[in-house]
Amino acid sequence: MELIPREYVALRGGVLKRVYSVEMPDGTVVLGDHVAWLESRAARCSCGKVCRGSGQTCGDAECIAALGAAR
Repeated sequence: MELIPREYVALRGGVLKRVYSVEMPDGTVVLGDHVAWLESRAARCSCGKVCRGSGQTCGDAECIAALGAAR
């Protein structure tokens, strides 16, 4: 996987948000949300949420119970 450069956008109140830029075929540059990019590549729980901790479930009680029942 190709690494993306670290880029930030300054928001109101002095908050910095990490973004990435993509050059489009027409030559324009579009900014994307870095957190959303990371989550799109993360492992998913059976409910569809991003897995946490062990990487097997999202952490919700129902998902943990379902994982235990499947074993």
